[in-house]
Amino acid sequence: MKRSIGLSFRVIGILSLAFLISGCVVARYYEGSRIPEQKLEEIKPGVTTRAEIVNWFGPPQNYISPAVLNEILRTMDLLGDEPLTNYPFANILSYQYNRGNARVIFTILFNFVEWKMKSDRLVVFFDDEGKVKYYGFHKGTDEM
Repeated sequence: MKRSIGLSFRVIGILSLAFLISGCVVARYYEGSRIPEQKLEEIKPGVTTRAEIVNWFGPPQNYISPAVLNEILRTMDLLGDEPLTNYPFANILSYQYNRGNARVIFTILFNFVEWKMKSDRLVVFFDDEGKVKYYGFHKGTDEM
């Protein structure tokens, strides 16, 4: 009888320990500012200016200018004295909002990890006068 009580305490102790070192985690991840979709309808190619885009959407995550590229190429001796005139990605503002969800379950015998991340992206291309040439928007966070 004494032996079965000791065995029962051991089993209960082991099960309690297994329960205490197992668990689950649910996490959310957000990066960047949400892109106000109602302002997308107001973007008119050839009319909307760079200043309006910055005013509506805030500072971009990325800006590419042909002058910067020219300087980098000159510094690396990859470009002669000729300016880069037909750079297809000149004057681009890009915005991105990321959202992620994670689920983690861990036990002694089984572990499970799931991570999903989706993004909303807005890329605006400008002409030489600083007006919108064209733009693209992808909404991926609806899939979350």
